Amino acid sequence: MTTKTQLIYKLGEINADDGVDIFEIAPILMSFGELIRSANATLGFDEKIDIKVKPFKEGSWITEFILQSNIVVDLINYLKSEEGNNLFIILAFLGLDAKSSVTSVIDVLRFTGGTVSKFYKKKNDDSRIIYENKNGEKIEVVYSVHKLIQSPLIQINYHNAIASPLEKFPTASTVSTKINIDGHNEQKFTETDKELLQYYAKEELTQDVDDNITSLNGVYLKPKRGSYSGEEKSYSFIMGETTLWPVAIEDDSFLLKLQTGEIRPFTEDVLKVNLEIRQKKDTKNKISTTYTNQNSCRIQ
Repeated sequence: MTTKTQLIYKLGEINADDGVDIFEIAPILMSFGELIRSANATLGFDEKIDIKVKPFKEGSWITEFILQSNIVVDLINYLKSEEGNNLFIILAFLGLDAKSSVTSVIDVLRFTGGTVSKFYKKKNDDSRIIYENKNGEKIEVVYSVHKLIQSPLIQINYHNAIASPLEKFPTASTVSTKINIDGHNEQKFTETDKELLQYYAKEELTQDVDDNITSLNGVYLKPKRGSYSGEEKSYSFIMGETTLWPVAIEDDSFLLKLQTGEIRPFTEDVLKVNLEIRQKKDTKNKISTTYTNQNSCRIQ
């Protein structure tokens, strides 16, 4: 049995007498559907989402997101189920449900003005990402929201579903979305949001955030280059015949020994380390590799 969640997608102040050109509105509604589907795929949820559109008054559509499920449930139980929770998570992370308290994609775009290239992981917590705006102010999001922001599919479909109608229909002062259930608040997108989404659509996304991570414990490295004062962030080491760079040292006790001069590495030293290798593929299929020295000891 299928289960349904409805989201009302509305163009504000559309002239009912003029109507809406089907050849202009159809691609917008398709992009809105693709926005939800691509978010579902990006977050790795297994459910298949079918989407139907029901016009119910001028400029407004009920958009049904139909999750194919073998579980027979009524609406209340469905909303409590894993499938229902996943769909609500998608809508909350995208920022299409104004009731949610989570920091969403649109929250980050509004905070940064559409710039999404300046971010970094929160120290000691890989599940949180920090974005900065032009004033140096910071906003924190969960990693899943970061994945959505850095997805080219989310980038283009968010613009086409939300900004495009405000570009194409002069009388449409807003685009709004609302889960069709009591207690959920309407999310409104305005002319200001159109401008930042236009900027976001032109941003070159810096990475494909699905990293390939390999851990090698107890490998032997030799120092190659760096001041090794404990203050630099990037070092180079030799592993066999291969030069590893850039290497970040995250072993606090080892860094302290470097700073105090207790250890002064030179090229013939041998270090036994736990090494993390992280590979990233950007949107142009360029692969970059970074290394993290997580635990070190010098072999006498």
